[in-house]
Amino acid sequence: MPEAANGGDIIGLFLAIGIPLFLTFGPIAFSAIFGSYYQKGKMDKLLEREKQTGRDPVSNLSNPVGDKKIHSSSLMWESVVIGPSWWQMLLGWIGSIFGGRLNAFTDIYDWARREALQRLREKVISSNFDDVINLRIETSMMSSTSRGKDRTAAMEIVAYGTAIKYE
Repeated sequence: MPEAANGGDIIGLFLAIGIPLFLTFGPIAFSAIFGSYYQKGKMDKLLEREKQTGRDPVSNLSNPVGDKKIHSSSLMWESVVIGPSWWQMLLGWIGSIFGGRLNAFTDIYDWARREALQRLREKVISSNFDDVINLRIETSMMSSTSRGKDRTAAMEIVAYGTAIKYE
C-alpha cells in the first residue's frame, strides 16, 4: 500500500519547482509590473512640465522669425540616456520574431525624445535666452556584443540648437 505524502515531501516538491520558476520569471514579472508603473509616472511628470512651459521657444528654423535684432547667442544642448526594461526587451524579442512595429520600444524612446526637448526648453528659459533656432535631435545606439550578436543596451537622445537673446 503506497504511503501518503507527508509535509516534508510537499515542501521539497514546492522548493524544487517553485524556486526555479520564481528565479526565472520573477524578475521579468517585477519588471513588467513596476517598470510600467514607474514609466507611467515619468510620462505624467513630463506632461505636467510641458504644460507649465507655456510658449515653446524651440524651433528647427535656421533663421529667427521676425525682424528682431539678436543680442547674443550660444549653443545649448541636453541629452537623455534610456534603456528598455527586461519586460520590454522580452516583448521586443517576441515582436522581432513575427516582424512589424515594436511598440515596446516606441513608448520609451518617444518619452526620451520629449524629455530631451523639455530639458532643452527649461535650460533655455533658465539661461534667459528667448528662443532656440536650428534645433537638431541626434540618436545614438549603445549596444553590447554577446556571443557575436549586437544587442541594444541603451539609446542616447541629444537635442541641441542655437539659443538666441534678442535686444
